[in-house]
Amino acid sequence: MIPLFIGLTLVNLLGLCAAGALGYASKAGYAVGPWHILAGAMAALVCCGVHCVVFTYFVATAKWVQHAIAVKRLDPSLAAPTRSFKAQAFPAALLAMAITFVTTLAGAAADNYPGRWHAWHHALAAAALAVNVVVSLIEYRAIARNARLIDDVLARIGTG
Repeated sequence: MIPLFIGLTLVNLLGLCAAGALGYASKAGYAVGPWHILAGAMAALVCCGVHCVVFTYFVATAKWVQHAIAVKRLDPSLAAPTRSFKAQAFPAALLAMAITFVTTLAGAAADNYPGRWHAWHHALAAAALAVNVVVSLIEYRAIARNARLIDDVLARIGTG
């Protein structure tokens, strides 16, 4: 899962950076406004997709650990850390998706209404990128710890 997560996270962060670069180019007078809008919408969708993959991973592996414990009659306390890993990753991932979504809403407002929407969109875009970087580190740490737990369960199954 770690190589897949790293690849998806890089796509997510590159998409956010590309949308930002196109936004700056548009602001500088280059005729890339429609490309910025398209890149921003795609980056928001990819962001949600990447974090949903993380959700799915934790739900699926927690179920697998519970099943392995039941079938192989392992110590039920082995499943306890899975809740901790989910508790670390889920709120962080939801925050990343939420701020990215709000950024797209502010971008739509900036594109359609006069006022301070451009400043809000710019600030939110910077925050969304920063939050996604921090959240990817939190998710990576939780995924790595979860992988060690799965390896431990597999080792116990192999010796049992």
